[in-house]
Amino acid sequence: MVIDLWLLRANLKKFICRCVDYKKGCSWRLRDAYSKWSLNWEIRKIDRSHTCLSIMQPANHVNLDSNQIGSIVMNFVKENPSIPIKSLVAEIKNRFGYSVSYDKAWNGKQKALAKEFGDWEESYNELPWWYQAVQESNPNIIIQCTGPSVLVSGQPDPSCYIMERVFWSFGPCIQGFNYCKPIVQVDGTFLTGRYQWTLLTTLAQDGSRNIFPLAFVIVERETKEALIWVFQLLREHVTPQSNLCLITDRGKGILAALQSEEVQWKADGLQSLYCIRQIASNFNKKFKNHELKNRLKNMGNKIFLSFTIFNN
Repeated sequence: MVIDLWLLRANLKKFICRCVDYKKGCSWRLRDAYSKWSLNWEIRKIDRSHTCLSIMQPANHVNLDSNQIGSIVMNFVKENPSIPIKSLVAEIKNRFGYSVSYDKAWNGKQKALAKEFGDWEESYNELPWWYQAVQESNPNIIIQCTGPSVLVSGQPDPSCYIMERVFWSFGPCIQGFNYCKPIVQVDGTFLTGRYQWTLLTTLAQDGSRNIFPLAFVIVERETKEALIWVFQLLREHVTPQSNLCLITDRGKGILAALQSEEVQWKADGLQSLYCIRQIASNFNKKFKNHELKNRLKNMGNKIFLSFTIFNN
């Protein structure tokens, strides 16, 4: 049988609860206190009998709120911060027999994340300290941030700003590119947290065809203005060499930025190509044929290989 309780009073010495259906006539009430002699919690008094017991377990529980759910799923979130909400709902159902809503499970996960890793505001406020620590431990690192100043009493305060973009590249990555193929690939992915920005990565390839990281960027979106800022920093600090091959997707913002006067990368013999994986993925979305998708990828790889051998 199931009893839903409503907590009236709770502290380190005692708590008092009553039936959740007390307004419907059930006067059941329980008093519990902590014994300093036995070092246990003891039931001191139960007022009247409980008259609304149910042999049917309800789908939800009044005391299973987002705070309680956060405590229940803490270990799961700690091991896998990206665990799907549906998996948490299923785990609570299996363990306790209650079905919680998606929203309640989502709120519980957010509280578990905040308790384990800190909340979003605290994390972003610590970014300047992270930049400083990274610069002190990596003297040759390049870090650039940009964003508007916060208005204080109607005037911009240069000591406090809202971060919109950040670019960083480690010294060994910059130096190591001199020993890589003259190929740079730019790819982006959406950040799915509270602040839905875009993470851009620039990669190279060494002589053994291993991926070599060059730089990392966070921007508000893949707009023309943001990408002009990215390419200017990339060209100035990381890849100043001429006659490079740049591999990107077919995003309009990237193409517009590369053709802009601010970047002027084409003047140094830059060759811009499309990523064959992106083309094959878009091809498969339209035609939904994995065999043709693989054939397209193989064709692109053979063309690239023959082009490389011919130019060598």
